[in-house]
Amino acid sequence: QAPRSTPTCRGGPRAPCVCRRARASGRARVGPRAPLPSGGMAHRNAASMPVGTLPEDWQGSVVENLSMADTSHKQARSNVNTGMLTVRSTTTEHTRQRDSLHGRFAQKIQNTKELAQQLSSRIHALHKATQHTEWSLEKLKASFEALKEPYERCKQRLQLRQKLPQREKVFDSFQEALLAEEKELQVARQNLAVAISETTRMLRELKGMTQELEFDLRDKKHAETLDTLCIDKKMRDLQIPANLDKCYSRSGGTPHKQALPELSVPPSTTWGAPETEGKDQERTRQKSTIQNLDQALRTEDFARQRWAESNELMEACQKTLKRAVQTTQAEMSAKVEHTEVLRQELLKQSKATTSKTKELEKYLGLTTDKLQSLEKPLTANAQRAQIRSCRTPREDISDQVTEALHDQMHALKGKKLQLQAQTLAMQDTYRDLQMTQRSLCEDIADKNRAIAIERDCAGLKKDAHAAHSFGFAKVGRGQRHFSDTASSMLRSADRSPMPSRLHTAR
Repeated sequence: QAPRSTPTCRGGPRAPCVCRRARASGRARVGPRAPLPSGGMAHRNAASMPVGTLPEDWQGSVVENLSMADTSHKQARSNVNTGMLTVRSTTTEHTRQRDSLHGRFAQKIQNTKELAQQLSSRIHALHKATQHTEWSLEKLKASFEALKEPYERCKQRLQLRQKLPQREKVFDSFQEALLAEEKELQVARQNLAVAISETTRMLRELKGMTQELEFDLRDKKHAETLDTLCIDKKMRDLQIPANLDKCYSRSGGTPHKQALPELSVPPSTTWGAPETEGKDQERTRQKSTIQNLDQALRTEDFARQRWAESNELMEACQKTLKRAVQTTQAEMSAKVEHTEVLRQELLKQSKATTSKTKELEKYLGLTTDKLQSLEKPLTANAQRAQIRSCRTPREDISDQVTEALHDQMHALKGKKLQLQAQTLAMQDTYRDLQMTQRSLCEDIADKNRAIAIERDCAGLKKDAHAAHSFGFAKVGRGQRHFSDTASSMLRSADRSPMPSRLHTAR
């Protein structure tokens, strides 16, 4: 209520002395009004007093003023008491609200620090995972690039084997090993390409998740700085004017609760406090950050699985390809060695056939000469028989000479027929030997060409293998098998003895 104005005495400015004394003492009592004078005294007093306010009115006004002052004093004391109670209640409420606000700030900063710490730890882990993923991707790319050379070599070997002579184009174990190696290389390249694609996608996810967490961490740090400005006096004095409320950074206040209580305590029982929109929004903020952290953790787990799968794939590809290459090399060595042995056998047979052909030519010549030499005794026998046919009847008998001539003619004709048949047989054999020699020469030429192609296939991996590896130089002469000593052969060739003139000069 508005304070009441202090009443003034009706006697004017010169008459308030009694009221002032009453107000100053504070003990003025109001009693029954005194009896008025009567009789002539009253008339004399009335005659002597000036004309104006009556004494009763004057005294009544004083009493009224005193009563009003006493009422005002009571009202003032009541207002003072009520005001002090209000001040104490206001101070208590202000202190409680200040401490509550300080506790809220402290809890919010603690929550933000906890979330920022988790974000920082997860970002560090994501950086490590990103680096390991990049390293794994480089290893996969290196493995994929390393397959280009054996894949191209395998294709070149297959193309070279297409140039083999028709006689040598067989689906042998070497061809089968080459096709198996090509298939293994194709499967390995496809698997590595898929692994590279998956690892690249995983790397993008890791970088995206890292960027998202870094943005969240930046926002958390900014919010923590702003909240710290609201409770830290030193930071406040540096950042904002000093004429603000100086008691808001009072030490003490509400003690810290556990970290992230909005998530650990059910909403219906959050420290006995009613659920508010602010708590719900804080819980939503924390849940969003925790969900990002969980997503980042799952991404890290997927990345670790991808690393393990990539390592297993590279190890499996390496083992499979090593086994396939070893099989191909072994089959190629066996193929060259077998072809070399066959070539040497063909050369032996060719030499033997040449020798037999020459021998047959010699005996064929002897047989022909012998056959020609039978013509002379046959002619002589016929002339003798013709001469003896001129005998007289008395002497024309079948004597011993006639029998001898007949036996000679019969024997010579039999031998002639036998020699003719033998000559024909020898001529047929000679033609067969010539055909066999041509076939052997063609086969040897094909074998030489096939060995050259197979050695070219071997030389695609190492040049020394084209000259000193896989097979035997000559069969049956005590030579070594240089399938794994091509480099030693080159070194032995380099260590050949020096000419005598150089030795003498040294």
